[in-house]
Amino acid sequence: MNFILLTDYYHPIVKSGSVIVGDLVNELSQQGHNLTIVTFSENQRKKCEISVEGKLQIIRIRSLTRDRKYGRVGRLWAERSYSNKVIRNLKNLQNLQCEAIICYSPSIFYGKAIKWLKKKYNSKTYLVVRDIFPRWTVDVGILKKRHLLLYKYFKLVERNLYSSCDVIGIEAKSDLEYFENYGLNKSIKIEVLNNWGSPLGQIDDYLSSDNPLDRRKVNIVYGGNMGDAQDILSLIDSIDYSILGQRASMLFIGYGDQFEKIKNMISKKNLTNIILMPTVDRKTYLSFMSRADIGLVSLSQKMSSNNYPLKMIGYMQLSKPILASVNKNNEIIQMIENNNVGLVSLASDKKSFNKNLDIMINNEAMRKEQGENAFKLFNDKFTVRVAALQIYNHFL
Repeated sequence: MNFILLTDYYHPIVKSGSVIVGDLVNELSQQGHNLTIVTFSENQRKKCEISVEGKLQIIRIRSLTRDRKYGRVGRLWAERSYSNKVIRNLKNLQNLQCEAIICYSPSIFYGKAIKWLKKKYNSKTYLVVRDIFPRWTVDVGILKKRHLLLYKYFKLVERNLYSSCDVIGIEAKSDLEYFENYGLNKSIKIEVLNNWGSPLGQIDDYLSSDNPLDRRKVNIVYGGNMGDAQDILSLIDSIDYSILGQRASMLFIGYGDQFEKIKNMISKKNLTNIILMPTVDRKTYLSFMSRADIGLVSLSQKMSSNNYPLKMIGYMQLSKPILASVNKNNEIIQMIENNNVGLVSLASDKKSFNKNLDIMINNEAMRKEQGENAFKLFNDKFTVRVAALQIYNHFL
């Protein structure tokens, strides 16, 4: 089958979305399908660059690099142009075949492009939704009452995206109600599509003086975005550092809107057992995680939606137990507790988090058992093969 896959990011860009999309692309390719990946790049000279890698054709469209540097406003300005740029760069391409469309969305600005592609190729579309935008921005207080017109605009764009698709794959059962009450055409199917990962194979040990992990300590590692939805700032502020002491350390790797604030807090409080690093390449990240003892998950207490952060899937792939601080009623809580893959507390409950932190640092046997359970759960429910088959079956 010939697929067109729309995505904000793709290899070699280091983002969780580019990793999960890459896994899906590789799996579909190994199953014999042909794929055209349509993505965006901020650092290329040409407006459109096309490369071929085996059965993959990759179309990289230049995005508004300069504007994206202006934070959320720049990102909005850049993403608003996504659909028009896709249409403009694809309409004159010869020999582009398409029998099925997959769209991976954090961005909601693909609706116009999807409608154009569906009409041109008479193809169905599967939309993968990982974050429900703009709902989560309201939850964490980014969008407030004074932003009512902007919120209405986003809702209009969101509806345009959802109504352009045939199947929408969401992360959690509890979010089904949100979509069922959205008023979409009843012909649009809504289903749960779990996050996924692929077998990691051999991981090189990163032997470098820059490696911040201390083999003599229990290493707790967080890897991923550090924005308002994760609220790492509040998590770090709530930690009882006497529990870490000389026994354990925490490493935070990534970037986001809270990064500089976190950096300033660490410096101001002189937190010697908290290490902050900007985003590293995937090879280095996997090497760090392979040495970790615990994988950390954090979600803001203000969040109302459910999701399974990609970082958590990565921890499970590497047999790491999970220490989680998440929003109330999140499905992650049941998943962690029912499968004994770690310990979890509410983001608003500092006492419970610190209790769990103390237990995990001191109980090596429990960590080992939970790590083994996590790896088994990953293989049972969260492999890319399961996700690829679920998506593909809708196009038969």
